[in-house]
Amino acid sequence: MSKSVPANTDLSDEILTPASYFELTNLEQSKILQFQQEILQLVVMGNNYKEICEQICLLMEQLLDNAVATVMLLDKEKQCMNVFAAPSVPEECVVQLNGLRPGPEAGSCGNAVFRQEAVYVESTLEDPRWQSIRKLAIDFNILSCWSMPLRSKGGECIGSFALSSFEHRLPSAFHRKLLEIGSFIIGITLEQQKMREQLYLSSKVFENSTEAIMIADANKTIISINKALNKITGYTAEEVINKSVSIMVSIRHSSKFFQKIWLSVKQSGHWQGEVWNRNKRGREYPAWFSITTVHGGDGIISYYLVNFSDITDKKKSDEIIWRQANFDSLTGLPNRNMFYDRLNHDIKNASRLGTQLAVLFIDLDRFKEVNDSFGHSIGDALLMEAAKRLNNCVRETDTVARLGGDEFTIILNGINNQCCAEAIIQMILLELAKPFHLNTKSAYVSASIGVTFFPEDACSTDILMKNADQAMYSAKNNGRNCWSYFTSNMRAASEIRSRTAYELRDALRNHQFYLMYQPILELATGNIHKAEALIRWQHPEQGTIYHAEFIAIAEETNLITDIGDWVFKQAANQVALWQANFDIEFQISVNKSPKQFINKMSDWVNHLRELELNGRSIIVEITENLLLDIHELVVEKLLNFRDAGVQVAIDDFGTGYSSLSYLKKFDIDYLKIDRSFISNLDSESNDRILCEAIITMAHRLGMKVIAEGVETDSQKQLLIAMGCDYAQGYFFSKPLTADKFEAFLLQQGQINPYIQSSTAIL
Repeated sequence: MSKSVPANTDLSDEILTPASYFELTNLEQSKILQFQQEILQLVVMGNNYKEICEQICLLMEQLLDNAVATVMLLDKEKQCMNVFAAPSVPEECVVQLNGLRPGPEAGSCGNAVFRQEAVYVESTLEDPRWQSIRKLAIDFNILSCWSMPLRSKGGECIGSFALSSFEHRLPSAFHRKLLEIGSFIIGITLEQQKMREQLYLSSKVFENSTEAIMIADANKTIISINKALNKITGYTAEEVINKSVSIMVSIRHSSKFFQKIWLSVKQSGHWQGEVWNRNKRGREYPAWFSITTVHGGDGIISYYLVNFSDITDKKKSDEIIWRQANFDSLTGLPNRNMFYDRLNHDIKNASRLGTQLAVLFIDLDRFKEVNDSFGHSIGDALLMEAAKRLNNCVRETDTVARLGGDEFTIILNGINNQCCAEAIIQMILLELAKPFHLNTKSAYVSASIGVTFFPEDACSTDILMKNADQAMYSAKNNGRNCWSYFTSNMRAASEIRSRTAYELRDALRNHQFYLMYQPILELATGNIHKAEALIRWQHPEQGTIYHAEFIAIAEETNLITDIGDWVFKQAANQVALWQANFDIEFQISVNKSPKQFINKMSDWVNHLRELELNGRSIIVEITENLLLDIHELVVEKLLNFRDAGVQVAIDDFGTGYSSLSYLKKFDIDYLKIDRSFISNLDSESNDRILCEAIITMAHRLGMKVIAEGVETDSQKQLLIAMGCDYAQGYFFSKPLTADKFEAFLLQQGQINPYIQSSTAIL
């Protein structure tokens, strides 16, 4: 044993220099050579790395009597050390050593890792470096301990290799050399195992990858393939090894295509992209390729790693998704997205060539009636047939698209003058006016077409579409089954509509609305027990605006709900006051927009209850079109009105499409004959026959009839003769404010002149 060293003395500076072979005796050199040969034989034979470490420990113990060897490794977090190999150490000692945290008082092994250098402790019972684990030294009679750090290939400390002795001593040059060689070989062994695990993992990835993989040498000759390549291409390893990588690619690619690929691989070391492949049977399929170079130690390319996958299904899925995003599923025509893309492209092309194009906006007239009468399946069949007819009317350079519903658009490219467009438009009108034979049904529609030109009318897609839309509505207003060109007046009208919509938002809040009441006369008695509430807008700049000028805009902007609720409450409050102050039975008719049935609205019935007003005091006027498309909310609210006693009138009866079947389904109280039938009413006119038929039908169904727009005494007398129940119009009175309406009733002798006016209470 070496000389004794004081407990607090650090001997590392004195004895840490690596031992040299020249310091060893011939016998010691021989033992070291024998030690190395036995260990290297284990390594070369490929023994398990843990067995190799344990064998090194046993060989070390043979060369140092009365000692045991241990290998400890850091955990993944590099925080704690655990025993990896210690064949001669008791299990209880191993348990206590596990979890050792490197540090200045963590024994020889903890210090070796902490300081990253060899640590030789002669007396574990006195050395301060064993302060934290002194009990372990006492319990297991460890009197001295020499430890060497283990390092990975990169020089990183991964653990320690130690000899623990049961007597106080320091290592000789021979023992230091043994520790150096042992720790070095253990480091190599652990590094090799790590490489083996990585190679094993790589081989598993190679074999089990769902992507085809092949390895080619520097001459692009295949030297290895995986199972997936055989599955995808049908080629076996024997059929492709020693063959060029080009054996699997399609002949549809030119040689220049592949020259560019390999040039990119050479320059950047990698390439990926789509390539058409050919399997063993000759079937071609799209594949996604990735090529990566593998360089040797000299920096020269040694191998090429090529992997690819069959992307046929992906391309089909992408195609489906693309078609769903760009084409209408019913007609197969381009949808709104694709139409705008093509319009943008065609505008750019027309600008470059200095040519014109026309945009057509087509709306099918009375298509809703086909849907309502025959069902949606027939409606869909009509749309598909209409799409075919439209395609047959245009040229290959044109685009037909479906925006949605019964709206279609067409781009006519290369239009030199309006006559060229008119020829196509005329053909479209003729084709769409022909009967549609759908299964056993025959349906008839027509088309309203709006036309605008680039660059004459506009240069952007959005403005062109707005122009075409405005022109289409003009065609609708002109009687349908026709076309209309966009004009600057339409843009001005559109701007007025936009400004009106904007100002409407403030009108209700600023109390700019008020109601007028038009008397409804009972023809048999001449009494007035009803009136229709009509809204007016007192515009701060334009003066009085009639309801026909803004109600449609209010519906488009969804302001109709709030405005309609205000009208109802004003009318209900007014009729409640008239009934209370004049002691008369009175009804006020309130128009209700179809959108008010569908949109969220206030509860009219509850408001009547709050006023303690009989429901029969209100007549709700609706259009017959509301009842053609029977929405559950419409049914629900009509039932609520019926239960509350509120009566329902069909306004403008006879002007819309009607199968009249709804008259049997709903409790309708009044039919209002539209003023268009009354204006030309005389004893010889067809309008007289229609009015008489409406009155007779209504009475048979238990309904009353109100005639609108009565302006002459002869019209009144004819209506009386036909048995019409009520009438309203300028012949009796124009719409009146509440106070003037009261004066009118007073003049008619229907209210007591000594009763105070109700308008004073409002």
